[in-house]
Amino acid sequence: MLAMDDRFNTPHTDMIQMEVLGHKLQLAQNPNSRHLGTTVWDASIVFVKFLEQNCKKGEFSSPKIRGKRVIELGSGCGLAGLGMALLGCHVVATDQIEVLPLLLRNVERNLRRAMHSPSEFPHIGPLGTIEVAELDWGNQQHIISVEPPFDYIVGTDIVYKEHLLEPLIATILALAGPKTTILLGYEFRSSAVHEKMMELWRKHFIIKVIPRAK
Repeated sequence: MLAMDDRFNTPHTDMIQMEVLGHKLQLAQNPNSRHLGTTVWDASIVFVKFLEQNCKKGEFSSPKIRGKRVIELGSGCGLAGLGMALLGCHVVATDQIEVLPLLLRNVERNLRRAMHSPSEFPHIGPLGTIEVAELDWGNQQHIISVEPPFDYIVGTDIVYKEHLLEPLIATILALAGPKTTILLGYEFRSSAVHEKMMELWRKHFIIKVIPRAK
């Protein structure tokens, strides 16, 4: 578990800037909001740095991932979805309706900047796309409207309360197809939530833990 001094970001600033896959991103936060989705949480930063470290070869290289359909659950400020779009994926970034204005602003600003400033990574190909959509977990109308299945389902720091696990699993199962890859990153906060999550995951999925070195 990270101590406060070790964190990459805190919810107390209006904007953070960082370089991702050769692009300089600016992500707005809302320190006055009570909604957890208006902060860039550390797990999303770790996720895009994982993409950055693994984008030259293997499963997450730009030629292999380009053109894939991706849905991000609990997108918040949109960083993880932006990372996938910078690799050429077609992303649907989703969250609850209260978060969508901030998410849309971040997506539009950063994709526009990326279009006008080519990546410093020569092996990164054309940009993908991002659309923003409301998705409350378990809401069948919302799920149908995003047109599953997806090649990838992404979530960062969306697992933090036990009562959210069942609707999350149900939503993932509704969005997935037989070849879908699910990428979840989260900060360990509760052993009870972690154990329940792993129990549910094992019932439905083949689990692979990504080593810290990657």
